[in-house]
Amino acid sequence: RKGTALFYGHLPAEKVVSVLAHLREGCGVRATARLTGVDKNTVMRYARLEGEHSKALHDELVAFSPRYP
Repeated sequence: RKGTALFYGHLPAEKVVSVLAHLREGCGVRATARLTGVDKNTVMRYARLEGEHSKALHDELVAFSPRYP
């Protein structure tokens, strides 16, 4: 889990993937919490962690991508 949004997490990886998949499909925080059986604060925490991780990955990939005129 080191180097991912799951680092320091206590939920099983399958549950986190389910939470993030619901968010990606457009479910709200409360609906995601209800559908996955986790607390809404947990949903928010993983959404924030995944957002930060994704932003860092995007910035790293963009820095090495070729520039087109």
